[in-house]
Amino acid sequence: MTDETTEQATKEWTDNRLVAEGVRMPAGYTISYSGVWVEKQVGKEMVNVRVAWAPLVIKAVYVDPIGDQAVELAWVDRGQVVTRTVQRSVVRRGRILVATLGDAGLPIIESDAKLAERYLAAFESINQGKIPRVHLARQLGWQRDGTFVTAQDTPHRVEVKYDEQKPALAAHEPAGTFAGWQAAIKRMESYPPAQMALYACLAAPLLQIVGVNSFAVDICGRSTRGKTTAAAGGMSAWADPSEKADGLYSWRTTMLAAEKRLNLVNGLPVVFDETKLVQNPEMVHGLLYAIPKNHGAARGGGWPSGLPWRTVVVSTGEQSVLTFTTDQGAGARVLSIKEAPFGTDGAESAAAAIEVRDGTAENYGTAGPRYIEKLLDAMAGDGKRRLVARHKELTEAHRYDSDMSARRAPFVACLALAAELSHQWGIVPFPPPEMDVWQRLFAMTDQTDNRGEMALDVVREYVASHGSELWSPHTEEKAPFSGWIGRDLQIDGVPTVALLPQRLRDVLQRANYDLDAVLPSWLEADALVKNEKSRPAYLIPKKLGGRLARMLVFVPGQIVSTETDPGDGE
Repeated sequence: MTDETTEQATKEWTDNRLVAEGVRMPAGYTISYSGVWVEKQVGKEMVNVRVAWAPLVIKAVYVDPIGDQAVELAWVDRGQVVTRTVQRSVVRRGRILVATLGDAGLPIIESDAKLAERYLAAFESINQGKIPRVHLARQLGWQRDGTFVTAQDTPHRVEVKYDEQKPALAAHEPAGTFAGWQAAIKRMESYPPAQMALYACLAAPLLQIVGVNSFAVDICGRSTRGKTTAAAGGMSAWADPSEKADGLYSWRTTMLAAEKRLNLVNGLPVVFDETKLVQNPEMVHGLLYAIPKNHGAARGGGWPSGLPWRTVVVSTGEQSVLTFTTDQGAGARVLSIKEAPFGTDGAESAAAAIEVRDGTAENYGTAGPRYIEKLLDAMAGDGKRRLVARHKELTEAHRYDSDMSARRAPFVACLALAAELSHQWGIVPFPPPEMDVWQRLFAMTDQTDNRGEMALDVVREYVASHGSELWSPHTEEKAPFSGWIGRDLQIDGVPTVALLPQRLRDVLQRANYDLDAVLPSWLEADALVKNEKSRPAYLIPKKLGGRLARMLVFVPGQIVSTETDPGDGE
């Protein structure tokens, strides 16, 4: 095989973008349409030994923000150029390379793996000045060079660290038209609660600029009120929100899987859909505390550790995410929207939600890139300082009258700033809501965040309306059809109740509370009687209809009032 053959093949592959112009073969190697060969001495003769069964080259080297490298390989398969990107460590180990890319048609067999490993090293060495070195993104969103990646190759190539992230990455792509998207979103104009999901998704790129940590927006309430549709409408600015894609993430997940999903973004939103799918309330509790830290848990043993992110999480479901947490301090990290996103106007509300759902399922991923283009322009010169100053003004405007609202004010201000900018830049086709609407949605008294006390109110109402289902030592009646819910008793002569845990769990579940989540606050508030001989101490054996049952015994005065009814004056 002659050098002229190699030069001619290389020229043709340059024209076909297989290799960059000026790339050379290393000494002793030749390349043709039949493969790659290396000259070796066998006995007294020099012979060509096959390295690869088709043309194979290194097309580009990608460098991620922390300096780790990936290599893009290119080869010809039946006249078509095939490219695959793998980690540098894979390219340096021939057998692992064959195992990794064999299914993609890599033209190397395992017996030639060592030869291919050496060839690729020699090829890159001699062509260091010709093989392009390209920035490689590991996350969507803000990059260290100040650019913002909204989708694959827009503007940088994205190679995620974990295979689980690939479906969500693929969902971030444009489809349909920007005008079609605006027409669909226009139907949100009369429904401020639905708009908040859109503004939450547009607020995510602002967090890094104004110095606000990640937070969550919780859209909760009765079913068939458009919660998922509102969240999907917001997500459609960036990604495919339909069921056929992975633009929306499910609450049926684990802590590590959720961290990996969050790790995909650095300035883009993540939607966690349908809280009724939660399998472990403690996971939700842990995630609510992890989100504003902007990174995941530290782990050893080779497990993913400290995964970074920056995002606004939008959660949907009949049950608020705050009902899963054991600490009311989590409420300061979550903006709750309890109004029906598309109102309660029957057919009109349903029609609006359907138009948003169907319109954004066909038109998505077009508004976000335009929004980022305007944002980057706005940050030029003194622009970033002006954005920060405006966020501070909005934070003061949205502090309202309680400590809890004041702690949430920077988050509300992010949504308000996104609303202002997106309308000013011609992205969202309607103006932001008036201040009284924001206050109605987000002003919250400190008392409304005390979920332990609110859950006790549910128990009080239940006991008051189901007194006939409480057993007492003086009961002669048969048990109700559904069974006793607990029993009356007295402690030091003061009346109280003991309730069966499962009946109590069912009651709270219907009111969107989780017993395991509110128990710690009840214990901290000394609402339950404890017996150190019991395990756990708050489940105490008490007689119930001739047998012993472990029950939650409430401290006198917590459920059954010890005060005398003053009457109504008659």
